[in-house]
Amino acid sequence: MPAKVSAGRWRDAAIGASGYLWGLGAAAIWSGWWTVTRVGVVNDLPVADLAGLRFGISGLLLLPLAWRERRAIGAVGPRLLFFMAAGAGAPYVLVAGTGVALTSAGLGGAITVGLLPVFTLILSILFLREKVTRHLAAGIGCILLGAAFVTAGTWEAGRGGYGLALFVAGALMWAAYTVALKRSGLLPLTATAVISVASLALYTPIWLALSGSARLLAHPEELLMQILYQSLLAAIGALYCYGRAINRLGAARASVFAAIVPLFSVIIAAVVLHESPGLLELSGAALLATGALIAARKKPSSRC
Repeated sequence: MPAKVSAGRWRDAAIGASGYLWGLGAAAIWSGWWTVTRVGVVNDLPVADLAGLRFGISGLLLLPLAWRERRAIGAVGPRLLFFMAAGAGAPYVLVAGTGVALTSAGLGGAITVGLLPVFTLILSILFLREKVTRHLAAGIGCILLGAAFVTAGTWEAGRGGYGLALFVAGALMWAAYTVALKRSGLLPLTATAVISVASLALYTPIWLALSGSARLLAHPEELLMQILYQSLLAAIGALYCYGRAINRLGAARASVFAAIVPLFSVIIAAVVLHESPGLLELSGAALLATGALIAARKKPSSRC
């Protein structure tokens, strides 16, 4: 085997392995976000306040970076910037958070994050000309079956309705962000700054005018946890990890790591919030995670 080919294989393997680690990092943070958000809303912290806290702090922290990278950001088309800011910014948090308030944290993680790879694959085929491998197709099929199980269990338990529809909408929004980020060519941290600063500029003033921070200050015991998770981990950490995974693995393959979240989010919600998922929901979450693992596999190179 030629030395150059061997070195290329090792380089590709290293890039793929790092992409998997970044994807798992994002999945780990997302798994807890649903439960942390549910804890906030059941303790009289509205979703609008949590979104204001999340992007008010992260936007201020990343404002210097956005200014420094203003030329790179300005070179990206307005349409892509819009889908990035809406798909992962304040609009997404309001949609997904409202769904959590209406239903449960475990269901939110299962449906929204579980359907993300499906919507991302469709958009990637349409706009990125992503190739569909057998592993990817099999994994997506398993994810769809898992989502059907979770939905059936949800309706059986009487927890469907508007919350379920919001979770589906959230999955589509995040898929649009994933594809827009890939097309933009922005570095992960720069893209994170775009989302946080755009929400800071467009959403935070409205939130302050209509509500403000009074309710947040009335719950000091919740404030530290929400600041840590909403602003630092979810708004910055998860987006950065996910962006790195997209850069290394591509939009469709990176998105399947999100499907690992449902099983973990159901378990965390059961332990922390004492939610009681049914057999169908647990089976569906397991299928979603299995589908993610199958779809994430990359066909070995045929080079020799």
